[in-house]
Amino acid sequence: MRGLVTLRRQSDLDRVFQSGAWQRRPEVAVGCVLRDDTDEPRVAFVAGRRVGKAVRRNRARRRLREAYRLMAGRVRAGADIVLVAREATCDADFRRLQLSLESALTHAGLLGEAGADDR
Repeated sequence: MRGLVTLRRQSDLDRVFQSGAWQRRPEVAVGCVLRDDTDEPRVAFVAGRRVGKAVRRNRARRRLREAYRLMAGRVRAGADIVLVAREATCDADFRRLQLSLESALTHAGLLGEAGADDR
């Protein structure tokens, strides 16, 4: 099983934060920029100090990572995506977190139908 392709360079993150289209939900904020290629989508998981101390921020990132992983096979190719944890990320029911993330990705035009490789 392959892992997720992540955004690693600060310049890529800055591009999404400065010029990306944002969808905000109580549990998660999703920013995206479309690239001019058909490579796999790249994603970053961010949790600021507003979420809480380190343990809470790490938990928020883990929950976002798992919710995204469950639908990663349906995400449009050629996108840079930043998932930002919010204060409600840790406390929300996991199914509600999944639905919020799915809703945000759908409204951003990044989520397609389930493919054959959807696991």
